[in-house]
Amino acid sequence: MANTRRLLAALAIVAMLIGGVSVAAVLIFSDHSQSSRPTAVTPRTTLPPPPPSVPTPKEFTINLVVTEQNCDPGGACVYKYTIEPKYIGFHPLPTTPFTVKYEVQGGNQPQPGEFTVEGSQATILKDVVLEGPQAARLQAAVLQVIG
Repeated sequence: MANTRRLLAALAIVAMLIGGVSVAAVLIFSDHSQSSRPTAVTPRTTLPPPPPSVPTPKEFTINLVVTEQNCDPGGACVYKYTIEPKYIGFHPLPTTPFTVKYEVQGGNQPQPGEFTVEGSQATILKDVVLEGPQAARLQAAVLQVIG
């Protein structure tokens, strides 16, 4: 009985070796030209950033902050305001200076204004005076960009 077990164990080991050698031979000698050929990978390219250009009026918003308000008993008021311009465009700003013209509405008459942008800095006026009615809603609208 012990000899039979040894014989069966030896046959199992021989069968495993033959199976391993067969699998290795198939892997080594089979034609892999169709399935293992590396596929060409197209590299991802990023788009270059857009060139700097003079923005359009729609690419600016102007927040108007009232810094002082003096009203007469008759209802006329004098407002002092400062603007806070904000560029909302997607392309870089030009390196050369340009001017943004705007108009403040809500006072007795529309009031023109402008500021200059050079690089990323804007030169603006602070505490600008405007006459208007009580509880006026002052707003600034960009009209034109010159550059």
